Amino acid sequence: MPPLRCLLPSKISTVIFPVLQPSFMNTYVAMTGFLPALFTASLMVASQPTLAQTDASPKDVPLPPLPATCRPLPLVGGEGSEVTKTASVPGLRVPLPGPAPSIGVRNNWNTDWFVPSGQPFRKYRVTFMPRDTAEFSVNMTLKYPDDSIDQFFREQRRQFTANKPLIIETSPRVDLQPFQVNTNIGGLQSVGSRYTVAVAGCL
Repeated sequence: MPPLRCLLPSKISTVIFPVLQPSFMNTYVAMTGFLPALFTASLMVASQPTLAQTDASPKDVPLPPLPATCRPLPLVGGEGSEVTKTASVPGLRVPLPGPAPSIGVRNNWNTDWFVPSGQPFRKYRVTFMPRDTAEFSVNMTLKYPDDSIDQFFREQRRQFTANKPLIIETSPRVDLQPFQVNTNIGGLQSVGSRYTVAVAGCL
Protein backbone atom coordinates (compact mmCIF):
# COMPACT_ATOMS: atom_id res chain seq x y z
CA MET A 1 0.00 0.00 0.00
CA PRO A 2 1.57 3.38 -0.95
CA PRO A 3 2.20 5.76 1.93
CA LEU A 4 -0.47 8.28 2.79
CA ARG A 5 0.94 11.78 3.04
CA CYS A 6 -0.57 14.77 4.73
CA LEU A 7 0.73 18.15 5.83
CA LEU A 8 0.34 19.01 9.48
CA PRO A 9 -0.08 22.63 10.55
CA SER A 10 3.28 24.12 11.47
CA LYS A 11 4.40 23.30 15.00
CA ILE A 12 1.22 21.35 15.70
CA SER A 13 1.46 17.59 15.67
CA THR A 14 -0.14 16.30 18.87
CA VAL A 15 -2.46 17.93 21.36
CA ILE A 16 -2.30 16.35 24.81
CA PHE A 17 -4.64 17.28 27.59
CA PRO A 18 -3.25 17.14 31.12
CA VAL A 19 -4.31 14.37 33.46
CA LEU A 20 -6.29 15.87 36.29
CA GLN A 21 -6.05 14.52 39.78
CA PRO A 22 -9.06 12.55 41.07
CA SER A 23 -9.29 14.74 44.20
CA PHE A 24 -9.78 17.84 42.04
CA MET A 25 -12.37 16.12 39.90
CA ASN A 26 -14.36 14.89 42.91
CA THR A 27 -14.54 18.45 44.22
CA TYR A 28 -15.55 19.82 40.82
CA VAL A 29 -18.29 17.23 40.30
CA ALA A 30 -19.66 17.77 43.80
CA MET A 31 -19.89 21.52 43.18
CA THR A 32 -21.24 21.57 39.66
CA GLY A 33 -22.51 18.13 38.69
CA PHE A 34 -21.35 19.04 35.18
CA LEU A 35 -19.20 16.11 34.11
CA PRO A 36 -20.85 12.96 32.82
CA ALA A 37 -20.29 9.74 34.73
CA LEU A 38 -18.24 8.17 31.95
CA PHE A 39 -15.71 11.00 31.98
CA THR A 40 -15.43 10.90 35.76
CA ALA A 41 -14.83 7.14 35.67
CA SER A 42 -12.15 7.61 33.05
CA LEU A 43 -10.36 10.07 35.28
CA MET A 44 -10.47 7.63 38.18
CA VAL A 45 -8.68 5.10 35.98
CA ALA A 46 -5.90 7.72 35.74
CA SER A 47 -4.51 7.25 32.26
CA GLN A 48 -0.82 6.53 32.40
CA PRO A 49 1.94 8.66 30.86
CA THR A 50 2.40 8.14 27.15
CA LEU A 51 6.06 7.15 27.18
CA ALA A 52 7.28 6.56 30.73
CA GLN A 53 4.94 3.65 31.28
CA THR A 54 6.32 0.14 31.23
CA ASP A 55 4.19 -2.89 32.07
CA ALA A 56 6.70 -5.58 31.15
CA SER A 57 6.46 -8.97 32.88
CA PRO A 58 9.25 -11.54 33.44
CA LYS A 59 7.01 -14.05 31.63
CA ASP A 60 6.86 -12.01 28.42
CA VAL A 61 8.30 -13.66 25.31
CA PRO A 62 11.32 -11.67 23.99
CA LEU A 63 10.97 -9.78 20.76
CA PRO A 64 12.52 -11.42 17.68
CA PRO A 65 16.21 -10.53 17.17
CA LEU A 66 17.05 -7.75 14.75
CA PRO A 67 18.96 -8.32 11.50
CA ALA A 68 22.64 -7.40 11.69
CA THR A 69 22.05 -4.29 9.56
CA CYS A 70 19.46 -2.82 11.95
CA ARG A 71 19.96 -0.78 15.10
CA PRO A 72 17.34 -0.01 17.77
CA LEU A 73 16.01 3.54 17.89
CA PRO A 74 15.69 5.32 21.26
CA LEU A 75 12.31 6.14 22.75
CA VAL A 76 11.31 9.79 22.96
CA GLY A 77 10.80 10.69 26.61
CA GLY A 78 11.56 7.18 27.82
CA GLU A 79 14.41 4.75 28.33
CA GLY A 80 15.67 2.08 25.97
CA SER A 81 14.21 1.20 22.59
CA GLU A 82 11.11 -0.84 23.42
CA VAL A 83 8.10 -0.22 25.61
CA THR A 84 5.37 -2.42 27.07
CA LYS A 85 2.02 -0.78 27.69
CA THR A 86 -1.45 -1.60 28.93
CA ALA A 87 -3.88 0.16 26.60
CA SER A 88 -5.69 2.90 28.50
CA VAL A 89 -9.22 4.22 28.14
CA PRO A 90 -9.74 6.63 25.20
CA GLY A 91 -8.86 10.25 25.72
CA LEU A 92 -11.77 12.55 26.49
CA ARG A 93 -12.30 16.30 26.35
CA VAL A 94 -15.15 18.14 28.02
CA PRO A 95 -15.83 21.87 27.50
CA LEU A 96 -16.43 23.98 30.59
CA PRO A 97 -19.12 26.69 30.76
CA GLY A 98 -18.01 30.25 30.24
CA PRO A 99 -14.53 31.38 29.23
CA ALA A 100 -12.76 28.52 31.04
CA PRO A 101 -10.78 26.16 28.76
CA SER A 102 -11.87 22.58 28.24
CA ILE A 103 -10.50 19.84 30.46
CA GLY A 104 -9.63 16.31 29.49
CA VAL A 105 -7.80 13.09 30.10
CA ARG A 106 -5.22 11.73 27.68
CA ASN A 107 -4.73 8.16 26.56
CA ASN A 108 -1.40 6.33 26.29
CA TRP A 109 -1.74 5.05 22.72
CA ASN A 110 0.98 7.21 21.12
CA THR A 111 4.69 6.35 21.24
CA ASP A 112 7.55 8.05 19.41
CA TRP A 113 11.09 6.97 18.55
CA PHE A 114 13.91 9.37 17.74
CA VAL A 115 15.84 9.03 14.48
CA PRO A 116 19.45 10.28 14.93
CA SER A 117 20.47 12.88 12.38
CA GLY A 118 22.93 11.89 9.70
CA GLN A 119 21.85 8.25 9.65
CA PRO A 120 21.08 7.12 6.07
CA PHE A 121 18.61 4.42 7.02
CA ARG A 122 17.17 2.62 4.01
CA LYS A 123 14.19 1.28 5.93
CA TYR A 124 12.51 1.32 9.32
CA ARG A 125 11.35 -1.82 11.10
CA VAL A 126 8.52 -1.84 13.67
CA THR A 127 7.96 -4.92 15.83
CA PHE A 128 4.57 -5.15 17.54
CA MET A 129 4.08 -7.98 20.03
CA PRO A 130 0.63 -8.33 21.62
CA ARG A 131 0.87 -9.77 25.11
CA ASP A 132 -2.85 -10.56 25.25
CA THR A 133 -5.12 -11.96 22.58
CA ALA A 134 -7.27 -8.94 21.78
CA GLU A 135 -8.42 -6.48 19.14
CA PHE A 136 -6.07 -3.56 18.57
CA SER A 137 -6.22 -0.58 16.26
CA VAL A 138 -2.66 -0.03 14.99
CA ASN A 139 -1.34 3.00 13.10
CA MET A 140 2.30 3.64 12.15
CA THR A 141 3.77 6.81 10.64
CA LEU A 142 7.05 8.47 9.74
CA LYS A 143 7.27 12.10 10.88
CA TYR A 144 9.36 14.52 8.80
CA PRO A 145 11.08 17.83 9.63
CA ASP A 146 8.74 19.73 7.28
CA ASP A 147 5.77 18.78 9.52
CA SER A 148 4.47 16.18 7.06
CA ILE A 149 3.95 12.48 7.72
CA ASP A 150 3.86 9.21 5.83
CA GLN A 151 1.41 6.69 7.21
CA PHE A 152 2.72 3.26 6.26
CA PHE A 153 0.48 0.92 8.25
CA ARG A 154 -3.15 1.10 9.41
CA GLU A 155 -5.34 -1.65 10.86
CA GLN A 156 -8.59 -0.97 12.67
CA ARG A 157 -9.94 -3.42 15.25
CA ARG A 158 -7.81 -6.31 14.07
CA GLN A 159 -7.65 -9.44 16.21
CA PHE A 160 -4.11 -10.27 17.35
CA THR A 161 -2.88 -13.40 19.09
CA ALA A 162 -0.78 -13.15 22.23
CA ASN A 163 2.99 -13.46 21.72
CA LYS A 164 2.75 -13.64 17.92
CA PRO A 165 4.75 -10.68 16.59
CA LEU A 166 3.79 -8.43 13.71
CA ILE A 167 6.82 -6.98 11.88
CA ILE A 168 6.30 -4.06 9.50
CA GLU A 169 9.04 -2.49 7.38
CA THR A 170 8.88 0.72 5.36
CA SER A 171 11.25 2.90 3.34
CA PRO A 172 11.61 6.66 3.88
CA ARG A 173 11.34 9.23 1.12
CA VAL A 174 14.23 9.33 -1.32
CA ASP A 175 15.08 12.96 -0.58
CA LEU A 176 14.24 13.23 3.12
CA GLN A 177 14.77 11.25 6.31
CA PRO A 178 12.18 11.30 9.12
CA PHE A 179 13.10 12.64 12.53
CA GLN A 180 10.69 10.37 14.40
CA VAL A 181 8.75 7.14 13.99
CA ASN A 182 5.32 7.05 15.64
CA THR A 183 2.98 4.25 16.61
CA ASN A 184 -0.59 4.70 17.81
CA ILE A 185 -1.89 1.44 19.30
CA GLY A 186 -5.09 1.11 21.28
CA GLY A 187 -8.80 1.48 20.75
CA LEU A 188 -11.84 1.09 22.94
CA GLN A 189 -11.85 -2.67 22.37
CA SER A 190 -8.25 -3.02 23.60
CA VAL A 191 -8.55 -1.28 26.98
CA GLY A 192 -6.64 -3.29 29.58
CA SER A 193 -4.74 -5.37 27.00
CA ARG A 194 -0.94 -5.38 27.01
CA TYR A 195 1.54 -5.14 24.16
CA THR A 196 5.21 -4.44 23.47
CA VAL A 197 6.48 -2.37 20.55
CA ALA A 198 9.95 -1.44 19.32
CA VAL A 199 11.42 0.35 16.29
CA ALA A 200 14.76 -0.02 14.51
CA GLY A 201 16.51 1.74 11.64
CA CYS A 202 18.17 -0.46 9.02
CA LEU A 203 21.06 0.31 6.64
